[in-house]
Amino acid sequence: TADTPEEVEPLVIAINLFMERLQTALDGLRNFTGNASHQLRTPLAVVRTQIALIDRSTRPDDIAAASDKAISALERAERVLSHLLVLARVDASAGMAVLSSVDLVTIAKEVTAEMVPGALAQDIDLGFEGPDVAQVAADPILLAEFLRNLVSNAISHAGRGAVVTVRIRQSPQEIVLEVEDDGPGLFPEQMAAAVQSRRGSSRPLPNMQKGQASGMGLGLAVAVEISELFGAKLRLDTARSGSGLLATITFAPYTK
Repeated sequence: TADTPEEVEPLVIAINLFMERLQTALDGLRNFTGNASHQLRTPLAVVRTQIALIDRSTRPDDIAAASDKAISALERAERVLSHLLVLARVDASAGMAVLSSVDLVTIAKEVTAEMVPGALAQDIDLGFEGPDVAQVAADPILLAEFLRNLVSNAISHAGRGAVVTVRIRQSPQEIVLEVEDDGPGLFPEQMAAAVQSRRGSSRPLPNMQKGQASGMGLGLAVAVEISELFGAKLRLDTARSGSGLLATITFAPYTK
């Protein structure tokens, strides 16, 4: 401020920056614990129930069924925790991220290739369409996680035999990343709710449900938070075929 002595102004600035970072960390911790409690409660309750059934069961078939359900619930809890850790990293990066020029095409091709085996295991045709190069301002690790979440959601919820396409379009004004599937999709009100930022809010992350599309909320919330960190815009629409989900992320071209 104007009343601050010139010789102590650098110290005041440093203290203010530290306090801003501390507040960001505290907000991130608050959001993380609130979301973790909400998202992990259900799968852990399932595990507890199935273990109790195993203890009481005498038939091998019943024990095997309960064991399978407990394992599935643990796998879900593991996915939830992975998403929450990414959200915590985004919260920690907010306000102090240094974005650099990243080739979106290279990352999109790598993530798509990485996820092809999982898609094939579910009889899903996963492919990539796009130019040779598209430079955007981003963090490469978070950008890969961002795309991985969108593709994973599409693979998990589009259904067997579906087609999932990762697509990049560019013009002098913008670069657009799309993840499109021909699965059951979401209702319009669910798409609107899914792309609302949760930053600074104690609201629980949503569970989206339509057809087979339950459980998409957390992965989409991760994508929303990362897109905001990059200054990009995430939209959800019905796929061009009239069935399925189209996630569209618009970046400004990278400029020095």
